Amino acid sequence: LISAAISGLVIVGFGLAGWFITSRILQESIDLRLSVPLERTVHDLHPRTDFERIISNLEIGFGDDVDAESHRILLIDLDGSEIYRAPENDWVASLDQNLLIARQPAPPSAAQAVQGGADGTESPPQLGRGEPTPEGPSEGEWEAFFADFVASDQERTGPPPRQKGGPPQRRSGPPDQNANGPPKIVFSTQSDAGKKWRIGVAEDRGYIALMATELSVYQAEMNRVRNLFFMALPVCLIVIGVGGWFVAQRALRPVNLIAKIAGKVTTARGLDQRIPKGVDDYEELSRLVDVLNGMMDRLDSSFRHAMRFSADVSHELKTPLAVMQVAVQDALKDCPAGSTAEENLLTVSHEAERLKRITRSLMMLAQADAGQLQVRSETFSLSREVDAICEDAEILCEEAELEFQSEIDPDIEASADPVLLRQAMQNLVSNAVKYNYPGGSVSCRLYRFEDASEIVFEVANTGPGISEEEESKIFERFYRVDRSRSRDVDGFGLGLNLAWEIVRAMNGELLLVKSGDEMTRFQVRLKTGEGE
Repeated sequence: LISAAISGLVIVGFGLAGWFITSRILQESIDLRLSVPLERTVHDLHPRTDFERIISNLEIGFGDDVDAESHRILLIDLDGSEIYRAPENDWVASLDQNLLIARQPAPPSAAQAVQGGADGTESPPQLGRGEPTPEGPSEGEWEAFFADFVASDQERTGPPPRQKGGPPQRRSGPPDQNANGPPKIVFSTQSDAGKKWRIGVAEDRGYIALMATELSVYQAEMNRVRNLFFMALPVCLIVIGVGGWFVAQRALRPVNLIAKIAGKVTTARGLDQRIPKGVDDYEELSRLVDVLNGMMDRLDSSFRHAMRFSADVSHELKTPLAVMQVAVQDALKDCPAGSTAEENLLTVSHEAERLKRITRSLMMLAQADAGQLQVRSETFSLSREVDAICEDAEILCEEAELEFQSEIDPDIEASADPVLLRQAMQNLVSNAVKYNYPGGSVSCRLYRFEDASEIVFEVANTGPGISEEEESKIFERFYRVDRSRSRDVDGFGLGLNLAWEIVRAMNGELLLVKSGDEMTRFQVRLKTGEGE
């Protein structure tokens, strides 16, 4: 999106620049097409007789499109009197009169000697071809007209004498103009009756020539260019956006691959994953891929050492703990009842049993971490298994003076490892009894979803709730809620983690559904493969 936005701004900028340049070029071409007939008119034509040639000169620049609707012509003397106008409607009043102000001194009064059309000559032709050309004054009148100027040293600004059978001769203009160079032409753009006109004004040889062309054709051309630009702009932006997305996706492909591989790495699994690196692919990220692969190599090696250590320690402790328990039992037989020695030996026996349970749990967790936890899948009656667990839980609750309730749906079967699943459920029930208020309650429930897609074993108990900060940590190893860390409560912080690992190995879930001062509820959910 950013690439498309920046590219759009650049394209719009170039489009505006191209618009103004094109408009300027078109305007200059119009000015050039006006300047040619203007120069030929003020240099070569007589302002009072060669009206047909004025139109011919205009057609040089604009071809056969010259008509009264799209072109205008005006010739006036420097004193402001009008010589010729086409078309004849009152369009001169709408002109900027500053364009018609003479920049040269008015010609001498002798210029009044000859006035076209005053002696009955025909009217000047209008815009268009095929109209008659006026005959103009006779040669004697022209010779009389220029008699005063031939004898004078002053600048001659009137029309030049015409040779017999030939066109008028070119004359020099005012001091600031050269007969061999083009006259100065002033261009202007004005509006009249809702239309825009480009006007060119030239002044030479004692009169002012004005020609104008209507700009609707050129405005239509500019509008067409503008419309094409705005039609092409969204297409260009879409192409740029798609191209930018493709380039970004291609550039981020190795990063996405790294994220995908890294997402497979968990605390206990996925450390054998490595990020593939092609021979010529992603050279910019090859260093990063090497570093990440090396890091995962080190993590994998360290984790395997840790798992091997836990398994070896658990295995090596089994034998001395068993020997210790046998020796303690033998020593207890020879101790007097109620003696200090008997109390010490009982304490040692209790701690040895506790260490035995810890080592057994550590052995199972090490196997789970290595993905080698032996899970036997068989179909058995989960209702009878839970019923047996509830009988043991009821005994524990009687000893702890707790109320026990159970609700077990009959004829529920599960495909799982009965031994491991029984241990996970016993851990939950044991925690519910241990972490409870005096006079509290424990409840067990076994049921199946209405669509028969999952089996749920639920254990709930009263007791101190679990705070939100601790909810994410209760399934961690050796973690115990602060208020229950007292050694008066038997436990070592592996029960919930071991239950979680067992349930997960069976493709199930162990969830903390609710926790508060009134009730804490855990659920074991097992997929049945039935239902939707």
